Amino acid sequence: MQTMQQVARAQQDRAFLEDFLKESQPFILRAASRCAGFAVTRSDDEFSVALFAFYEAVRTYDAEAGAFPAWARLIISRRLTDHYRAVRRFSSEVPLAPQVFDGAVESDDADAEVQRAVVEKIANPATATAAEEIEAANALFAPYGFCFYDLGKCSPRAEKTRKGCAAVVATLLHTSDLFRQLERTHTLPVQALAQHSGVKKKLIERHREYIIAAALLLRGEFPTLSAYLQTIRKEVASCGL
Repeated sequence: MQTMQQVARAQQDRAFLEDFLKESQPFILRAASRCAGFAVTRSDDEFSVALFAFYEAVRTYDAEAGAFPAWARLIISRRLTDHYRAVRRFSSEVPLAPQVFDGAVESDDADAEVQRAVVEKIANPATATAAEEIEAANALFAPYGFCFYDLGKCSPRAEKTRKGCAAVVATLLHTSDLFRQLERTHTLPVQALAQHSGVKKKLIERHREYIIAAALLLRGEFPTLSAYLQTIRKEVASCGL
């Protein structure tokens, strides 16, 4: 398993970090499966959440936290718990029987159609893996001067800040002129967004990369990575723009 030296290097060396994440995927899958209660695959939403969480664990790890594997499992468990809570709030909280994840659907159940949709998603081999989407996202983010692995430093932590970012993202997604300006200039129109959303410029500037990334991921074809944005997606929808 990962050594403290490897983690320390991954914190300083972006190229090594990317390789480290790829090499650690078996560990990430095991940790996610342990928390989810079923065998998580790379095409499951849980994997994308766990991958983000592992990246967060690397970035925030300190030797005082103890052994890194235990720290990573703790962060993965926390983020998956947050994810399930967000999914329940965002959806209609439809309960799914455990056998659904093995491809079994009870045709007499009231939620049989939902169960079939879940089975189809799990069985679909064309579903992009999180690693593939991260690679595509990096190509999309490059003109804006950041990459996927930079987002951990600028992601909002406080609920009030998350809601402020959500309001800005909603404004960006629902104001075509501003979104086209973003795509054309690769620069966030901070002043205009502040005026339209009512959010302070200072907050927008501080979380510039996160706001751009969230808008691009939600607008684009990133089903796996977008699943990690369940909370901000709900908040964006609640803005009513």
